[in-house]
Amino acid sequence: MKRLCCCIAVLGLVVAAGNMAQAQPDKHSVGLGVSVGAAFPEGETSDKINVKSWDGSFNWGFYVNIPLIYTFHITPSAELYKFREDNATDVSLAFKFIIPLPLLDIYLGFVPGLTTVGDFTGAHVGGIAGVAFNLIANLDLFVQGKYKVLFEGDHNIRVLHANAGVLFHF
Repeated sequence: MKRLCCCIAVLGLVVAAGNMAQAQPDKHSVGLGVSVGAAFPEGETSDKINVKSWDGSFNWGFYVNIPLIYTFHITPSAELYKFREDNATDVSLAFKFIIPLPLLDIYLGFVPGLTTVGDFTGAHVGGIAGVAFNLIANLDLFVQGKYKVLFEGDHNIRVLHANAGVLFHF
């Protein structure tokens, strides 16, 4: 009877391990990336934030790409740019849905986070879309656009980000 129970337990573990193998993460493991581009804020100037509509500024940032499954990644990131003379910092967590194609990956997602401009800190939400392709074995190149809304009392400020960068996979 003990042998039968052990055989059933081992068989159950083998079946469970086979099912778990189907839910593998992305072909690459966790990656670190850096991006550069431009940020274009648009909205009304308030007493806390000085905005000049669509006045572009240099934008750069870094992020960690964490594949949970092949077609769903989470990406914590930090970006730096300017609202006129005030420095702005975004800390975000993107939820990216990947559409894998033979030569490249297209992704769409939702991006909530916090933005700090001068003495003001507020929440933002937005969307992200981009395309990535593999340059060499563990290095990807990507181009993306992000549109977000920063909530600042009665004055919502919209910011368009256009970035390109590299992602190094471990």
